[in-house]
Amino acid sequence: MPALTVRAQRQRIFKAVFHTDLSLPTPLLSSSAPGEPFGGPPLATNNASTRGRRSAGNDAGLSDQVKWDRAWHLVTSRIQLPSSVAIEDSFGTLPPQSQDGDSGFYEALPIVLDPATSVPRATHTEDILLWHARQVRQHFVHHVLPLLAACAGLADTSQIVTSTVNTLAAAHRQYLNGLLLIVRGISDEAALETATSTFRRDLHAVIGNSWTQGLINALNPALARLLRTILSIGRRFDGRHDFEDPNASTARKELLSLLESLQKVGLAGDKFQVLFAELMDSCMHEFIQTAYARVWGAIEVKDPNTGSVLPGCMAHLCDWVENQYGRLAVEVFGQLGGQVKWADVEQWRDIAIGRLATLRIHELFDIVLHWPETRGGLDDLGYSVTTPQRRLALTDTFSAALQHRLLHPGRSTLEILQTYISMIRTFHALDHSKVLLDRVVHALQLYLCQRDDAIQIVVTGLLANPEGINALEAKTKLVELAVIMNEASQLQRIAIDEEDLGWDDMNWVPDPVDAGVNYKRPKNEDVVGTLISALGSQDIFIKEFQHIIAERLLSKQPGFQQEIKVLGLLKKRFGEHALQNCDVMVKDIHDSRRVDAVLRRKIRSAQQPGAPGLSYHSKILSRLFWPSLTKETFKVPRPVAEIQAQYEAGFEQLKSSRKLGWLDNLGTATVSLELEDRTVELECKTYEAAVIFEFQGDGTQSDTGAQQRTFEEIWQSLLMDEDALELALRFWMTKKVLKNVGNRTYVVLERLDSEAAVADAHDDGSVDEGIEISGSVSPKKAKVMDAKEAERRTIYWQFILGMLTNSAPAMPLSQIAMMMKMLIADGCHWSTEELQEFLEERIMAGELELAGGKYRLPKK
Repeated sequence: MPALTVRAQRQRIFKAVFHTDLSLPTPLLSSSAPGEPFGGPPLATNNASTRGRRSAGNDAGLSDQVKWDRAWHLVTSRIQLPSSVAIEDSFGTLPPQSQDGDSGFYEALPIVLDPATSVPRATHTEDILLWHARQVRQHFVHHVLPLLAACAGLADTSQIVTSTVNTLAAAHRQYLNGLLLIVRGISDEAALETATSTFRRDLHAVIGNSWTQGLINALNPALARLLRTILSIGRRFDGRHDFEDPNASTARKELLSLLESLQKVGLAGDKFQVLFAELMDSCMHEFIQTAYARVWGAIEVKDPNTGSVLPGCMAHLCDWVENQYGRLAVEVFGQLGGQVKWADVEQWRDIAIGRLATLRIHELFDIVLHWPETRGGLDDLGYSVTTPQRRLALTDTFSAALQHRLLHPGRSTLEILQTYISMIRTFHALDHSKVLLDRVVHALQLYLCQRDDAIQIVVTGLLANPEGINALEAKTKLVELAVIMNEASQLQRIAIDEEDLGWDDMNWVPDPVDAGVNYKRPKNEDVVGTLISALGSQDIFIKEFQHIIAERLLSKQPGFQQEIKVLGLLKKRFGEHALQNCDVMVKDIHDSRRVDAVLRRKIRSAQQPGAPGLSYHSKILSRLFWPSLTKETFKVPRPVAEIQAQYEAGFEQLKSSRKLGWLDNLGTATVSLELEDRTVELECKTYEAAVIFEFQGDGTQSDTGAQQRTFEEIWQSLLMDEDALELALRFWMTKKVLKNVGNRTYVVLERLDSEAAVADAHDDGSVDEGIEISGSVSPKKAKVMDAKEAERRTIYWQFILGMLTNSAPAMPLSQIAMMMKMLIADGCHWSTEELQEFLEERIMAGELELAGGKYRLPKK
């Protein structure tokens, strides 16, 4: 019922608008009364008196009506349309009026066209042009529309347009044949032109509303193919402007020919123009996507019209809109009878620039990652993103990409900081006011504050040597900061008052309209300052800097030129007072070398000639100015204790008001071991040297005669922290110097080719999986590892590395196990004991450390 109701309403509306009630041609009937309507003509033999009586009464009026009726019959019968539409039904070209044998038609035509003059007394007349227009509408509805529906249902879509145009062309010839016959009776040129244009307009309106979905589906891809060829869509911009497709000329002719055929049959009306406009809009979007996506080369072109310098892609796009897109629109609308103004072309150019801006906004994160090779893409953004709306869209889109692609545990802190540096430089080149950067950086700064190693990575990058950077160091350190710190633009820092005034700035521009209330215009990009301010307060950064520079000053590197240089640059940024402690630390190291040389000379002079002595060096630190250093006490070997006593005595003579307190655990030692089949010489930590020193002398021996000690014996002798003692024993086992024989008993491996060494020591230096570190026999026996288990161990180790790098620098065993079970896709298949064994293997391999019950990565 709803469908029937809608159809009935549409028919009523159609009839009300187009008046489909059509009068048929008047039939000619015989009558017994000459001179009556539809009767025969008046008798020619009527005498004068009869004619006088007729003229005296109403006979004259009846005669005009008869003449009208007969003329109407002749004309309407001649121009009546057939009941079908085919090529053979069309009339073709009309013959000249002089050769047309139907003279009665041309005699009747003036009566029908001008009844007021020809038959003034006729009481019933009609407009023949209106009658023909009505019959055309009715004929189109009943006979042409079904044919068009049949054409739209053809299986071959390429034939739909052709058959539809041919059908409408045949109908046109039929409809225009009647019109041309009618207008032969009109002598006034203006009236003739008005009648013809009105009829054509009405006919095209009827045809224009007869579009079928099948015709649209067939015409759409055909037009799209031609437009893509003409507009050179699918070709990538390579910096040249000769961008036109070689087949564009042929496609242009084909398009204009198709357009001409559609216009002749009335299919080039509003619906076609809407379809064409949608295709042109889609072509512009596709052209921008295919031609300029990820094309970021820095090319500049001078605009010949305005003289301004445009980015390469932007200049090419404007040229394309004016010379290809606009040219095609002018040709098409010119053929349709319309007109394209220069204002329209300028509007299309603005739309194209806006779409290129949208493309670059979505590519901005990749532009930042690949900076500075992406300078051209940033120039496109700088030229097009000029309104507050586009600036807001840029910051919103970039913030979403930043959150999705960077700020998550899968990204290391080093990668985040490297991206942040690129952001600072990229956004400064895009917007010197720094307003855009301030909008997008808050989430990143907040996320960096949650990374415990962020400040350490920044300080380590500042202290890197910019002249000796290699590929490995570039991947593991933030070496960009060391390079930036040595740039000339970073060596100067302008005072805040001078920054605010800017009296001599010839490039001054007003503040952006979207700037905040407390906005201050920066003078330069200031990468280091911006990065440091993002990591928290200045005091936190300086404190971390003191810790890291303390470790470097206590290392065995020969010089500290880079550290001193960075310290000087930071003092210019933060002030002398803020880094006073660091100055004292550097001075302590220099003074220590002088004092150490004096004390060593005194010790050598006091020794007996020929007596063996240790080469001992010390660094004397001012306790109040250095950061709190971890002090773990243990008993050092006797020769070391003797030299320390001599150092103390000599130092008290030099500095009578000061005393030395030894930090034995922070030192290093060079150990040389003489074994039966080899000599081992390596550098280790002092507590590791103290442990191996316990295995010489008069201790107990194993069955093979090698020195052996238990864990308890070593602990009672050295009074060392148990964790440190376990780490030292594992260190010497990995070096194949000691062997765990069970019951927490360790024996010296005098020979590597002994049967015990082969049974219990692997080639890679790890301890046999069948024996626990504690010395008790493990219930598990050594087993051969299959490929699946090896892959699982690799995956789990990478996951543990990621956690200790990105989430927390140190974790207990329970937290590592919990996070692995929660975050690994298929869960962790190991028990806590198996995970602990795996972590201990990594500790023995030197890839992990255990301190205070927490696992951490070793400091390098």
